[in-house]
Amino acid sequence: MKNLKTISFFFCLITYYFIFWQENIGLNLFLFDVLLLGFSYPQMPKNKKTTILLTTAFLSSISVLLINTDVSILLNILIMGVVIGYSLLPEINSAVSAGLVFFINIILNIRHLTAPISNIFEGIAPKSEILHRIIKIIKISILPLVLFIVFLLLFQNANPIFLEKTLFLQNALETFFKEFPTFSVPRTVFTVFGYIVLAGVFFNRNLRFGQNYFTDKNISIKAPAEEIKNEMFQTATISLLILNALLLSVNFIDIQYLWFNFSETSAVEMSKLVHSGTYLLIISVIISISVLVFFFKGQLNFHKRNKLLVSFAIAWIAQNAILIGSVFIRNYKYVEMYGLTHKRIGVCVFITLTLIGLFTITWKIIKKLNINFLFISNSWAFMLTFLILSFVDFDKIIAENNLKRPNCDMEYVKSLSIHAIPTIQKYRPELKKEDLNSYKWYKKESKNYTWLSWNLMDYKLQNIK
Repeated sequence: MKNLKTISFFFCLITYYFIFWQENIGLNLFLFDVLLLGFSYPQMPKNKKTTILLTTAFLSSISVLLINTDVSILLNILIMGVVIGYSLLPEINSAVSAGLVFFINIILNIRHLTAPISNIFEGIAPKSEILHRIIKIIKISILPLVLFIVFLLLFQNANPIFLEKTLFLQNALETFFKEFPTFSVPRTVFTVFGYIVLAGVFFNRNLRFGQNYFTDKNISIKAPAEEIKNEMFQTATISLLILNALLLSVNFIDIQYLWFNFSETSAVEMSKLVHSGTYLLIISVIISISVLVFFFKGQLNFHKRNKLLVSFAIAWIAQNAILIGSVFIRNYKYVEMYGLTHKRIGVCVFITLTLIGLFTITWKIIKKLNINFLFISNSWAFMLTFLILSFVDFDKIIAENNLKRPNCDMEYVKSLSIHAIPTIQKYRPELKKEDLNSYKWYKKESKNYTWLSWNLMDYKLQNIK
């Protein structure tokens, strides 16, 4: 098993080395994802959770192949991190825990960078005393050597006299690497990065730190044995009553002047209206969830007059939902008047995630669940949301929306990625793709790309006249 893992590790490292260097992200990432999932599958329990996670990762890889936006690539990396973390610790309780397990395992493996090489040599000649000593020397020397080079460069830059005295060392290193025929600093860094990450995939260091936290799936609250005091109940009730009254006045103004009597304003005023509303939403939701978690973390869930407190809490959550509606209307009006942008889409995404958070906090209060439930449920819900978002071509949507407007900001549309080019040519046929900076950059970068960089978006772009 040990040798099999080592062989799999080096096979993936060699694959990574050849399919990603100086290539665009496309078919290569899809193939590499499938390869990693195939090697990780034997470590996973054979249950529905494994099936769902593998399907999620595979669909995310498909989104890179078909949509190939920066968002889809980033989300694929995050989702793959969750799945690999799950393979390392199948008992994880949430998507965030899985991602953290994978990250921590990568960090832990930095202490054992020579382990894969040692395993190979030990497998070839386990009884060789000379080879054993060589491996031992390599293990002992690698960290001191790295630290020596790092601090040598730091001190040379900090002290000109020290630089002058030790310049011969720097020259010796430069001469060695220049004479080394295939050496390349960027490619070496690229390879070392892949080596470190893949070590975190294949060599599980049996995480101890925080393992109880990552695997705790208890979501229920135990009823207290003793009688619950009224002071905390009164404090919670008065607090939620005051907060409801305060937010009610804000929502009343928004409903009166924004929902039903909105008048157009300047771009600057509208921008301020949307941004201030978004900031208010962020602060309000954070405070709301914090307050509700504090009040409903334990005994108050079982107070004899709990229904009254729950009613105030639900009203507070409902008012936050109305506040979200106000921010959505502000953002919608902003888009309607001045067009769509990435930031305005970002507001919609944040609103969606906030609504998920409000739903889960409502369920927590009604069902008397603990904060662990919020952490677990929201992480999986957010992961599903991110999977859906990875199939959305945002630049295409922005271009489609804005180019239909008579007052379209063409400079902004032209600044979008190559994903917007087919839409630009649809509405502005006089604009040639060769005249757009995004296409010029794409042509320059893609000269040396091979079939490994293939993706559907590039294929469509190349077939546009």
